[in-house]
Amino acid sequence: MAFTDNFGNPKGFLGRLMLVAMEREHLPMAKWAFPQLEIPQSGKILDIGCGGGYNVRRLLEKSAGAKVYGIDISEESVKKAKKINRSEIKNRCEILQGTAEKLPFSDGEIDYITAFETVFFWKNIEKCFAEVRRVLKLDGTFAVINNYGDPKINWEKKVPCMTRYTASQIKTLMENAGFGEVSVSENGTLFCVKGSAK
Repeated sequence: MAFTDNFGNPKGFLGRLMLVAMEREHLPMAKWAFPQLEIPQSGKILDIGCGGGYNVRRLLEKSAGAKVYGIDISEESVKKAKKINRSEIKNRCEILQGTAEKLPFSDGEIDYITAFETVFFWKNIEKCFAEVRRVLKLDGTFAVINNYGDPKINWEKKVPCMTRYTASQIKTLMENAGFGEVSVSENGTLFCVKGSAK
């Protein structure tokens, strides 16, 4: 496994190191994005590509009574996320291993879905967005938060498992998947795209 593959699917010792580094690097993005998210106080929230579980913990802190799920393709991420959120596991939190292409939820089960710094690693983004739309309740929200990165760097060459999308492209993908009221906010290379299930 190449070191760069750990960006999309952390594994082993290098993966564990990557999860620590990712939290440090992604903290400014989380601080910028969370004030823009209308976190529900009840129901079910899902963070796709939850990594080490830090945003799951933030979602738990910002919601008085919702159950928060985290899901990630990486076994190392799942272990770390369970550890970070151990006080709420079996209470208001559940961490699962899985993919965005096949979410383990019923149609219309989830009230709010976040995807922090993960959609660039989804191999079939159209299928994933359709799956997100399937599990969201009507009028539920899907929020994609990402850092486009330095435009002068060829990130796809540097990290072959990655495909970058602009905020505008994410907006179009959401609309094509059946989301309405899609809004975009940007701050330098950071962006947040939100849409409602219709």
